[in-house]
Amino acid sequence: MLRNPNPGCRLVRIRHGERIVGLGFLGIRKAHVFSLRGPSLHLNETGDPVQDRVMTEYNSLLTEKGWEEEAAAIFLATVAGSREFGRQDLYLSGVDDTWNGRCRRQGLTTRLLRLPQGAPFATLQTLPAAGPLAAMTRNSRQQIRRSIRYYEQRGPLALDRAMDAAQALTWLDALEALHTLSWRRRGKSGAFCDRSFKDFHRHLISTGFAEGVPDILRVRAGEAILGYLYNLHWRGVISSYQSGFHFEEDAHARPGLIAHVLAMQMYRTEGISTYRFLAGDARYKNSLATGRDELFWMVAHRPGVARWLAGAAGRLLKPGGRFRPLAESRNDSTENHRL
Repeated sequence: MLRNPNPGCRLVRIRHGERIVGLGFLGIRKAHVFSLRGPSLHLNETGDPVQDRVMTEYNSLLTEKGWEEEAAAIFLATVAGSREFGRQDLYLSGVDDTWNGRCRRQGLTTRLLRLPQGAPFATLQTLPAAGPLAAMTRNSRQQIRRSIRYYEQRGPLALDRAMDAAQALTWLDALEALHTLSWRRRGKSGAFCDRSFKDFHRHLISTGFAEGVPDILRVRAGEAILGYLYNLHWRGVISSYQSGFHFEEDAHARPGLIAHVLAMQMYRTEGISTYRFLAGDARYKNSLATGRDELFWMVAHRPGVARWLAGAAGRLLKPGGRFRPLAESRNDSTENHRL
């Protein structure tokens, strides 16, 4: 994304004296000819729907610990008071509910672009000593144990981790193939249908693997590969971003559930605090989770008559009077199938 940003995109820096305490990326989208939508700003997105298919969640400024509120206040006040940007909409995708209050304290009006989405997570260090299974409902435990017995007929279950960027990229290709096959069987293209999506993640793995951010796991039973998890690690939190599995007709075959349980057990022993399943209320996420956040896709702007009229006209001309979410987001390609 940052290698080929839209013209005029800005790097945001919040300083305390000479020390940088906050960073962000501000994408700028120009107004389209014959469109009621004016130019807009996008926090940590480009404003280009194709490039933004990577799906930002838990979006915020990157700040030093303890500077979150002050950095956000300075950022919003600067944008709202800018002669260049002050009248433009500010799009905030995948943010938590603190951003609504932050915007309003700076005199900005906020509007949801779609319904809030639940984001289940598991706090790994508070799980019972027996592991993730012990925290689940009886029905979920039974399903997973049946699946474990089913796969153990082929050999012991194992979770492997890509050891270098080259291996991670090879496994990403295998994940993509399984992911795409699964979604094409249901008449959909999946997350990897766009070249820019693939290029983004290949670049992220190539440049970020040594820092420990991308973490690609392979689950197998003996020599039989069941599938892959593509996770992101940041500050003791794992975000389960994408996956690809060998799905079978047998109802006992639940490779995704097996993969997540094994990953949670491994990360717990490594001292990871939280395992995030990201946005979407799929049944498998809720069965493994110990809590949930809510994420919001909203737009903030300075109130005014001209802005109100433009918004009213836009609602009249759109079906249902609401903005529709981007098609084929990360969630569209991870939900609604049996894990």
